[in-house]
Amino acid sequence: MIANEHTFTIDTSIDRVWDYVEDIRGWASIFPGYQDCSLINDNDSEWTIKVSAAGVTRTDNVKVHVEQWNGPERVDFVFDVDDLPVEGNGTYTASACGTNQTEITLKVCIIGSGPMAPMWEAVGTPLLPEFVKGFAAKLKAEIEYVTGVGTVSAADTAFALPVIKGVIRSTMAALTLWVKGLLGFAPKNIEKEKEGTS
Repeated sequence: MIANEHTFTIDTSIDRVWDYVEDIRGWASIFPGYQDCSLINDNDSEWTIKVSAAGVTRTDNVKVHVEQWNGPERVDFVFDVDDLPVEGNGTYTASACGTNQTEITLKVCIIGSGPMAPMWEAVGTPLLPEFVKGFAAKLKAEIEYVTGVGTVSAADTAFALPVIKGVIRSTMAALTLWVKGLLGFAPKNIEKEKEGTS
């Protein structure tokens, strides 16, 4: 399991932030690799995204279920990725900091399962903090642009650098794990599982 939290401020009122946040299609449209978002009902959607990590590019369907819409202060959600042993959850919280500023905290947790869990953790551990920070920057830029206090260029470029840094780190982590596997060094949690079954 890997988790990350990021807090930031958006330069507009909490109600104007909520106008953007309450539509899940807005979240999906700024997600990296976004291809499509199909609404199933008020709480469920399916996102199609193209993901590149550790030198591998693939298209995945992500099922997102909102467990709680408690606007304008809170959204709780869970997600799982088709055809991959990965699921997760997250929380969006907001609080007004005066009439024209809103403090946002995003929390995301990703849980890998099965024999590939160590690989998911190796790839995801350096990538998740950069991803959450980059997504937060994109969310801030997009909301500020839509509400007239930001620029289109900020909305278009806010995501690139943090994600590039994370991809580089995750590629290095995956490469390290692969080399250790070639040399016979199993990840600690696999060794513990083997000891428990002996």
